[in-house]
Amino acid sequence: MKIRTLLIVFSSLVLARASFAQSGMDTAHIPENLKFTVKTVQGDEVNFRDYLGKGPILIDFWALWCEPCKQEMKAFKTIQEKFKSEGVNLIAINTDQVRNIAKVRAYITTQGFGFPVLLDPDGSIARDIFSMESLPFSLVLMPDGTIYKKHIGYTAGDEKVAEQEVIELIDKLKKKS
Repeated sequence: MKIRTLLIVFSSLVLARASFAQSGMDTAHIPENLKFTVKTVQGDEVNFRDYLGKGPILIDFWALWCEPCKQEMKAFKTIQEKFKSEGVNLIAINTDQVRNIAKVRAYITTQGFGFPVLLDPDGSIARDIFSMESLPFSLVLMPDGTIYKKHIGYTAGDEKVAEQEVIELIDKLKKKS
């Protein structure tokens, strides 16, 4: 029984890793309804579209109970800081339920995250707008909101793939201008 469980876990990790490193550009677009408003962890209401148009965007869906999510968010913070001068932004979207928002706020504060943290307690943004499959779930978006890459799952080291994708996207955007 233990071997069977280990095989299932191992298979899941292999599939998650394969999903993380998709080859080729994901040409799917986020629906045109990007004018949705959402609350930040501080309680402010913002329009998601305000984050578009400035450069590549890393979107990281996460929850407090998800350790790989928190590891990915820390890794993405490093990528965002490294490429901030190139216009790269990180937006974290928390999927914890409303009753946990105070804990989410405390976690963000203790970690010193300075990037926007948006709240999606009912999962409607993750599910209906970004078609999230499972956590951790992250996207690399082009400045216009087009999905460039999609990542399902996270294992330490996957951030190297995401960093290469960000560099690739920055280069493509420079060539277009």
